[in-house]
Amino acid sequence: MFQTYLLPVRAAVTVFPLLALVVMLPVAVVSYRRRGRAGGWTTLVFYCFLFYLLAAFLQTIIPLPANPSQYCADQTYASTPQLRPFYFVDVLRTRARVSGTWVNPAMWSTALNVVLLAPLGLFLRYLSGTRFLAATALGFGVSLFFELTQLTGVWFIYPCAYRLFSVDDLILNTVGVALGWLVAGPLIRLLPDLDAERDRRRYATRVTATRRVLALVTDMITFAVLLLLVVGLIKLFGGSAALRAPAAAALAIVYFLLAPVQTGSTIGKRAMLLKLERTDGRHAGPFALLVRNGVLLSPLWLAWLALEVDHWDVFGEPQQLLIPLGLLLSLLVVGVWTPLAVFFGDELAPYERLTRTHNVAVVSTEPADEPQAS
Repeated sequence: MFQTYLLPVRAAVTVFPLLALVVMLPVAVVSYRRRGRAGGWTTLVFYCFLFYLLAAFLQTIIPLPANPSQYCADQTYASTPQLRPFYFVDVLRTRARVSGTWVNPAMWSTALNVVLLAPLGLFLRYLSGTRFLAATALGFGVSLFFELTQLTGVWFIYPCAYRLFSVDDLILNTVGVALGWLVAGPLIRLLPDLDAERDRRRYATRVTATRRVLALVTDMITFAVLLLLVVGLIKLFGGSAALRAPAAAALAIVYFLLAPVQTGSTIGKRAMLLKLERTDGRHAGPFALLVRNGVLLSPLWLAWLALEVDHWDVFGEPQQLLIPLGLLLSLLVVGVWTPLAVFFGDELAPYERLTRTHNVAVVSTEPADEPQAS
């Protein structure tokens, strides 16, 4: 029986890295804006909470019956919801009389229904300071979502309901959340305090390499989405394919040059509470930003130029050699020199030295919301 319950946990271990990768940027943005950092104990607790939610959800849908059509034709027990409250008490008494002991599969199933959402109450109180009634209501909502997922065959992905919707599961899950919240009271006194304001006072002014990389990744993703939107609009309105390259160049100028000249930040830097300034504290001008971003993004635009070449003939057109040589040089500067300077030397990147610009932290004056522990 326990192998059945361990199977969803193993599936969660497999799926979790992908889920963590998907939510990494949004979590980092919220964390930097709230606490001034993306790591630490709070982040570890959050990802533990995320893994728990994934494992609990998979517990409600795994394992799937192997042959859907045959299974749905043969079984009928899950097609009708069990709506009688506390029916599990009668089941426990009957099974105890038959087996001669209260320690039987029905008892284990009942206990696991309580335990399933108990960590939810604990996490809600510890992470966000959710009060008892609110945590219990949220737990009931999560349990109802799980039960409806079973009733609808994973929201109609599976051709029939293969697990029973039971009002008793709603009751037991909700009791588990309440117990988890109560247990969290003495337990969180033994755990580190999740004081967002303290973290922000300590870390908000630091411009770390991780913070800069996350800002750059956010910019790359945002720019890619905007570029796909522009290309899609050109195709939608019947524009020529020859318009795509000028449109991409224009978008890059607006995104990486004109907007930072006006605001001091790209979308990614603003998300991570960073802005660009000259090293003497003055506003970074358009020429400095053009050179800075031209060097930083040189591997991308040089690779784009290389892909735009229809026919390579370095002997007939030796100027074509400038593209691969420039790409090699850009990879050395951006891919080797910059990480060595920023990650290991705690120094300005070469394009920052060249343009006398650097990232500075934007410190919010609004206090972070502190969790309520009662």
